[in-house]
Amino acid sequence: MLRYLNMFVMIGIALICISLIGFATGGKLLIEPGQSMDTMASLIYLGTGVLMIINGVLSVKTAPPPPPPVQKK
Repeated sequence: MLRYLNMFVMIGIALICISLIGFATGGKLLIEPGQSMDTMASLIYLGTGVLMIINGVLSVKTAPPPPPPVQKK
């Protein structure tokens, strides 16, 4: 199970957490000072987080299996 915990999945989890906090604060967390309010920012972070998690899972599933251990005689 830990082999699925690669950097893509960790970044995806962070982006989903940021989007949830953005939903909770009404998007105020996601704007820079002087920037206009964007209502879609939380959805963009959520979608990007989901895509990163999908990418992380697919990269593990499509990787070649490790070679078998060499036995000494």
